[in-house]
Amino acid sequence: MSRYSTSISGRLALLYTLGALLAVGVFALLANWKLEANFAAAHRDFLRAKAVELHDDLADGDGTPNALIKEILQETAGVRLREYDARVLVAGHSTGETPGMNMVLPAALFPAASNAGGGRLIPYRFGGTSWLLTSLPLHSAKGPRAVVLQIGLNITRDTALLTDFHRALAVFFLLMVPLLLGAGRLAAAHALAPVARIAKVAQSISPTQLSRRIPLEPPWPRELTGLVQVFNQMLDNLESSFARLSRFSADIAHELRTPLSSLNGSLEVCLTRPRGGAEYRGAIASALEDGQRLTGLIENLLFLARVENPSHALRYERCEAAEVCAWVAAQYEAQSRPKALHIRIEGTAALYADILLFRQAVGNVLANAVRHAPPGSEILLSISGTMAGGVEIVISDQGPGIPPEHLPRLFDRFYQTDPARGHEVAQGSGLGLSIVRSIMELHGGHAAIESELGHGTRARLRFPALEA
Repeated sequence: MSRYSTSISGRLALLYTLGALLAVGVFALLANWKLEANFAAAHRDFLRAKAVELHDDLADGDGTPNALIKEILQETAGVRLREYDARVLVAGHSTGETPGMNMVLPAALFPAASNAGGGRLIPYRFGGTSWLLTSLPLHSAKGPRAVVLQIGLNITRDTALLTDFHRALAVFFLLMVPLLLGAGRLAAAHALAPVARIAKVAQSISPTQLSRRIPLEPPWPRELTGLVQVFNQMLDNLESSFARLSRFSADIAHELRTPLSSLNGSLEVCLTRPRGGAEYRGAIASALEDGQRLTGLIENLLFLARVENPSHALRYERCEAAEVCAWVAAQYEAQSRPKALHIRIEGTAALYADILLFRQAVGNVLANAVRHAPPGSEILLSISGTMAGGVEIVISDQGPGIPPEHLPRLFDRFYQTDPARGHEVAQGSGLGLSIVRSIMELHGGHAAIESELGHGTRARLRFPALEA
């Protein structure tokens, strides 16, 4: 059976019942202990007082037990419900006792006479009567020296009272169990009512109603306020992700539709009537260009899907950032030559990274710089930092800059500052910077772009400290 197969309300009710029964049980034990202690103290006080009284009677009789026996008989003879029975022993032989005492309380039942603690007490039960037996030595300046008083205290009423108390406790516990379970159920249901309301609101949220939130008013219990806030935050994230996914789907459709429409148009024109070889070659070249654009777009989308997969494993290697940047710059030499651009690398630092992804990130940013840098200008790749503190690579160009309203969305997929959306293969799809951000987040770093109109653009790639 699952650990959580039972309901929370059932567990709360059970815990409530067990806790209440434990508290009542402890109280009942304390009450019973106190009641028994009081009875025991009262019994001992009575026996001690009676021993003192009979000792005085012995002294009044000049040490002879006759006066003592007479007093005992006056108090116990003919009384049906007497408090005690007593017997006087002289030299181990009975010289007087309560009538009929020998049948109920033979002398052999009593403990040996002792003054320690007022005499040892022995409980004894005969028929339906409960007794407390003790033996006390009595001393007198006159008369026999070995006088022993045996007293049997009738504690039947006290014992019956304790028995009735125990029975009442048992009945009370039997009745309390269902009552406490019911009360626990009601208390748990009342305590969990906010959870049921949260679940009801959650059930009403569908993909078409992601804007709904669990209201924070009226105030929730303190234990559930954090849960409600976390749930609302999760809904915010879901709504944001759903909106990005919707935009992403629309952008994919737009990006695929443009080259496909161009490709279909070129082929349809060729099929309308016979054409010369040059026209066919031009149509094929245009179709090939559109096919390359589609191929680049699909490759970039697959690359994004791969690097954003949590199971994607980085192959960390120690590398020199200057060497990696120099390799990337060499790949863009052919594109920068027609514009007479000068790519300069400044600084050096070692870091641990996936070299292939590192090259891809630097290459995508450098491609944008080459595309927008004015002819004859310089593109600077500045490297700073250490492995212990993190490494930063800043790629700066002297281009026209980017309007500030575009900066927050530059890393969004398919976002372009030019709404006309050019037809450059791969680099013009609006996925380059999105790929850069994914690569940097995969390394635990971040990417940022700073730009000012007329003063160029700076892209910062920050790699965190990472040991091999």
